Amino acid sequence: MLFNVLTSQGGTGNALKSGDRLATERQTQSEHDKLLDISSLPEYQAVMSMPPGPQRDMAIKALTAEAQLMEKEYPKYWNDEYPRRPISQSSSWVGNVQYDPSSQVMNIQLGNKTYSYPNVTPEGAARFLNSDSLGRFLNNVKPYTGQGF
Repeated sequence: MLFNVLTSQGGTGNALKSGDRLATERQTQSEHDKLLDISSLPEYQAVMSMPPGPQRDMAIKALTAEAQLMEKEYPKYWNDEYPRRPISQSSSWVGNVQYDPSSQVMNIQLGNKTYSYPNVTPEGAARFLNSDSLGRFLNNVKPYTGQGF
């Protein structure tokens, strides 16, 4: 997941923070499962009352595709490459942020270097991205300790 950070000199904290802040959060497994659960769709009972066969199979596939589309409309990300809603952060010191929720590693560009922060939970990543100041937040975190955010 790539979060773009606007780098500007003389900015005050995360002054240009805007957009749907839910886009910085990852779905929980239960949220993800619920969003993909076709039994919550209004057509589900009608489809399940159909006799088994190719028509019912096609209807179930259609419900599954509908649930997948609805899941993509949810602002919280799952395994996306970019946030699902436009969001922006700004910093005079912190550059782009790459976060992998599976490995829980966050790579943060600081100047011309990229630093890795292990053990960053999705909740910790969201706290960082929504903080008043990305730089101040990082100053309070010790890199390479394995403690995460």
